[in-house]
Amino acid sequence: MGSSLAILGKIRRLQRMQEWALERQAELAPPQETEPPPPPPPPAEQPSIEERFWAFFARVNPHLLSPRHFRVYVRRCLQAVGGGLRLVFSAPPQHGKTEVTLALIAFLTLEFPGRRWAYVTYNQRRANSVARKFKRLLVAAGVVTSGPLGQILLPGGGQILFTSVDGGITGEPVDGAAWIDDPFKNRAEADSDVRRATVEAAYREAIETRVHAGASLFVLATRWHPRDLSGVLIDEGWEAINLQAIAEGAVNDDGVVIDDPNGRKVGEALFPEKWPVEELEKKRAKVLEFTWAALYQGRPRPRGGTVFHAATYYTKLPTKFRPAYGVDLAYTARTRKARDSSVCLELWRAETGTDGQPGPFFYVLHVDSAQVEAPDFALTLKARNVRRPGARMLWRASGTERGAAQFLQRMRLPLIVRQPPGDKYVAATEVAAAWNAGRVLVPDPQAFPQCPCGCGVATESWLYPFLDVVLEFTGSGSERDDEVDALGNAHALLDTKSGDDLSAEGARSDRR
Repeated sequence: MGSSLAILGKIRRLQRMQEWALERQAELAPPQETEPPPPPPPPAEQPSIEERFWAFFARVNPHLLSPRHFRVYVRRCLQAVGGGLRLVFSAPPQHGKTEVTLALIAFLTLEFPGRRWAYVTYNQRRANSVARKFKRLLVAAGVVTSGPLGQILLPGGGQILFTSVDGGITGEPVDGAAWIDDPFKNRAEADSDVRRATVEAAYREAIETRVHAGASLFVLATRWHPRDLSGVLIDEGWEAINLQAIAEGAVNDDGVVIDDPNGRKVGEALFPEKWPVEELEKKRAKVLEFTWAALYQGRPRPRGGTVFHAATYYTKLPTKFRPAYGVDLAYTARTRKARDSSVCLELWRAETGTDGQPGPFFYVLHVDSAQVEAPDFALTLKARNVRRPGARMLWRASGTERGAAQFLQRMRLPLIVRQPPGDKYVAATEVAAAWNAGRVLVPDPQAFPQCPCGCGVATESWLYPFLDVVLEFTGSGSERDDEVDALGNAHALLDTKSGDDLSAEGARSDRR
């Protein structure tokens, strides 16, 4: 027993000596370097304001293609607050200009709460319509607004006005940005010297003066006229961005159009996902070059040149057709130009050409023209009605001419009377586009020495005087234009877009 205790004591002394030796060794050992802790991970890169905008656009417009072709315009608008920008922007219709602008305004109002903004357009009805779209965007973004359509109140104390050019923003300052989107309703307004002066005065007196220092102004418009508001402001030094539907112009060594903000080559479409070049060319074929240049290319051209190109001739008549008469009547010698004539033009519509080409094609059969007033021209109209008893007649007459029209309708002529769609130039636009596309044809006098309508007169007796008037027409209102009016009226009656509307109304007017 005693020996066991002695052994146990000896073991304990050895353990203590070992522990002491280890402690002493640790004290004498040189210090060891420890690994530093790993650095914290870098903060996640924040998306740019441009990236945030495109994400916002996709969120509030999930049904739309992303209009990235407007990226240059978007970048400038995102610099609006404090940037003091002055920018004129033009883009073709149906390419997303209004949609991207509304999304930009909505995004900026959320990025910069408390600011005051304005959207101005040609009339209050249009402004209210755009305001409704704007509110729907904010609802999609989860934002609650208050106030009327004309003055939407935003979270954080901001507001946006939706108003007209004539209404202006008097008494409502802007310290964010203001957009003037289409200050002119249409070409007729832009062509009016009086209206252009009114719009410019409204801008200078009731819009520009309400924009604070550092706030930005943007003018978005179809360029109908060289001296429209956009043209005036560009001449004053405003920045201009013009996005053409189809790129054209001088190119650099790489074949890129020098003036194209998107760096396209000649012939490339702006928004090919929606509007490929083939579809744009179809649009171009249906309008005058003046209209194409203004609407789709952002290049206003002054009027004054001739509207109708060289004539296209036919040597055969279609076997299936729909006839109509276009009428333009001299009202009275005292109130109309002395050289004005009363005109009745017979036009046929065929769904295919005589060579089987898909139509429609329009064939001029005959033109009656005489310097007489409407009542004296009634017998000519009656004779034409007897020759084609199923053919209707259209006269697009002004208010002072409607008395003569009522006289002719009492003679049981199938005469439809409508208000002209605009001035002489506007009224001729659709038929001129068809004429220039080779879809309105006149008889070849070699193939038809006698009038193709069967009346027995020589074709040359009416064809060349008719062509003289048509091919010299400029739409200025100062030249003879009665034959052009009659041609446009007949075409409107037979053209699908307008003829269907006239068909039902015409039947009712025939019964009166």
